[in-house]
Amino acid sequence: MMSVIMYFIISVILALFILYDLFLMSSPKTAVKGNIIGAGAIFIAIIVTLYYYQIIGLGILWICLLIGGAIGLYLGGRVKMIQMPEMVAFLHGLGGLAAVLLSITVLTNPVEITTFTLTTGMLALVVGGLTFSGSMVAASKLHGVISSKPVVFPGHNTISIITIFVMLLSVLLSVIWPHYLIPILAFSLIVSLFFGYLFTIRVGGADMPITISLLNSCSGVTGAMVGMATYDPLLVAGGGIVASAGYLLTEIMCRAMNRSLLDVLAGKTTLSGKSGGAKGGGLPKKEESAVKQEKAAIAQKKTPQQILGEAKSVILVPGYGVALAQAQFEVKKLADKLEKQGKVVKFAIHPVAGRMPGHMNVLLAEVDVPYDQLYEMDAINPEFAATDVVIVVGANDVVNPAANTAEGSPIYGMPILNVDQAKHVIVCNYDTKPGYAGVDNPLYSNDENVTLILGDAKATIGQLNDSLDGKNPQQAGSQSQGGQDQYQALRDAKRIIIVPGYGMALAQAQFEVKKLADKLEKQGKDVKFAIHPVAGRMPGHMNVLLAEVDVPYDQLYEMDAINPEFASTDVVIVVGANDVVNPAANTAEGSPIYGMPILNVDQSKHVFICNFDTKPGYAGVDNPLYSNQDKVTLLLGDAKDTVAKLDIALDAQETPDEATPMTKQDQYQALRDAKRIIIVPGYGMALAQAQFEVKKLADKLEKQGKDVKFAIHPVAGRMPGHMNVLLAEVDVPYDQLYEMDAINPEFAATDVVIVVGANDVVNPAANTAEGSPIYGMPILNVDQAKHVIICNFDTKPGYAGVDNPLYSNQDKVTLLLGDAKETVAQLDSEIN
Repeated sequence: MMSVIMYFIISVILALFILYDLFLMSSPKTAVKGNIIGAGAIFIAIIVTLYYYQIIGLGILWICLLIGGAIGLYLGGRVKMIQMPEMVAFLHGLGGLAAVLLSITVLTNPVEITTFTLTTGMLALVVGGLTFSGSMVAASKLHGVISSKPVVFPGHNTISIITIFVMLLSVLLSVIWPHYLIPILAFSLIVSLFFGYLFTIRVGGADMPITISLLNSCSGVTGAMVGMATYDPLLVAGGGIVASAGYLLTEIMCRAMNRSLLDVLAGKTTLSGKSGGAKGGGLPKKEESAVKQEKAAIAQKKTPQQILGEAKSVILVPGYGVALAQAQFEVKKLADKLEKQGKVVKFAIHPVAGRMPGHMNVLLAEVDVPYDQLYEMDAINPEFAATDVVIVVGANDVVNPAANTAEGSPIYGMPILNVDQAKHVIVCNYDTKPGYAGVDNPLYSNDENVTLILGDAKATIGQLNDSLDGKNPQQAGSQSQGGQDQYQALRDAKRIIIVPGYGMALAQAQFEVKKLADKLEKQGKDVKFAIHPVAGRMPGHMNVLLAEVDVPYDQLYEMDAINPEFASTDVVIVVGANDVVNPAANTAEGSPIYGMPILNVDQSKHVFICNFDTKPGYAGVDNPLYSNQDKVTLLLGDAKDTVAKLDIALDAQETPDEATPMTKQDQYQALRDAKRIIIVPGYGMALAQAQFEVKKLADKLEKQGKDVKFAIHPVAGRMPGHMNVLLAEVDVPYDQLYEMDAINPEFAATDVVIVVGANDVVNPAANTAEGSPIYGMPILNVDQAKHVIICNFDTKPGYAGVDNPLYSNQDKVTLLLGDAKETVAQLDSEIN
């Protein structure tokens, strides 16, 4: 049995390790080491606690630990970088919930408890309750389950003050009337849960980093309180460290945004209404000077290619738009290309760019941007004036000069990145609307030294990349050596093996891979998939992704079964895999992968590699396949795009770069001539994250004077209101969204219906196919419209397994098959 003194000493030592962990995590270079030390300290703390309380042999506890650990590993492996903020908020909520459960256990213990235990236990209960509910609301906002906009009820402040008073009174009453502890406890928990919802629901999306930091602090407070209630020094120390660290981070975030914490919690930091409320607060007028003349000279009639070509120093400013578009790979590629041209490249990181502290650092670290290229705001701001070009990618409020001039606006006085001082600014944002603070950005109207490249950040940064290569963005693509058609090997092949890797997961290219495999099979080719046991980030990662797009199980072959077949295979297509196909594993003695079993793709007659670049994989070992020009074709870039090129190549005798698209002028003319248009979104839009393209198309149609409405089926998507959430995310007005019963009578008088990723909910077979799963199901009557354009991935039946007769209706239906993002973009270009 461990003595109290020994337990106290161990608690102090572990607390010091946790503090050291925080110190290491303050620097990106030591963050991984700090994370390991912190996790190790927490694990030891759990074991020591179990031993001290003599419950280490209790089997149910170990079962719970294993289940919890497995869930944590699963979530950690599956969560995407863009989902990290809501993941953090969710975990804070679980910390609050744990404290609530422990408080209830302590307070309902039949053994008589002291007044101190009663008071601290009740405080832990109410703080834990509000932490849990507040964190769940924050996670829901960040994940798009509910609107990220602030929700303010009538008398919100008064209700909040009364709720706080009631919570404190309930703690006091529990001490005065301990015999009524159970009903007081239940009432206190309900009130605290309500307050957590109340204070989080009115926080806008831009202030969510501050809210997450505050909830982090609250989770520490409740842990320390419950530690006091149980007289446990380890819980008190750990909770105190988390609470103080969270509060300090909250203060730092508030200062960085020039926010008062009370104003954030009161929802006073965003403008109401549609207009940006700071139009008068533009850049201050400067006297005519050499600097201004130099800026004007740079900007005059120059393309981004020329501007970047002449620049010597470049600063990249990433924002939340990078995370939304998952454009960090293109940003890294652009930075590498600029550096190869001899330019000095730096990254400017605003402390509140993104949805949590360090969000941009995490995204850039994911694509191996060196730590010494990342500069915090105070360090980089003095350099903007001497910088030739600043490239803003998906950032708005944090670079808005109105923060210096627009008195009375939510961002007035907020420290920003002084990008407006640079000689030229290239803004790669989705549109020119105000940011979360609702304040117009004068950069957008500055024709003197600002170039706007609007649209999805992935695509716009790709355009910059292509321009640096001297290519027209529409013509950029891989060229075969010597002008020969490098795709002929694929067209002539009879036996093909596809090797998926983690790059496919990153690019979410499994849909394109499945489409390519289907096309190859239709041409009579034998297609198999080779699965390496460690491809991906967890066992079975590739199997899960391929199952998601309905690749048959009998086409998936494990390494030992498929390896003997490579030598007789005509073509192998590698999609985002590196170490698992690296022949150096057989030859490079002393390297980390020497002796590792690999997929023997090098034995095949020809290999197509659809990888992002030719850098070594995680093992850091160069792959000799990349330099094998005899039988290897490299298609570098985003796997989604490169696999699509292969798909196009199968349809043409030319390469994808030369292929002429099929003429659809007559079919598109119906859209150009239309006056009334209804757009029907479905789950395919969510999968492709095509809501931005859909909104852009709708805006363009409205500008042409067309009447545009959205038809929402109640079960479109994966939850009630799924489509509403996605469309609200891109600011589609609520009055354009029509429920099924309201919109169905209008289809017959509608000129064109555009279906985006919807199948069963528009399937006319629901009216005729007796005995089928969807017979009698209410649907959107799109078949009654004069013309229907369907932007679905393929013509397979939906989840109900019932063929859709719309697909074979050639009289008035136009099929645009493939990724919804691309097909909607195709429509957008055609209406010009």
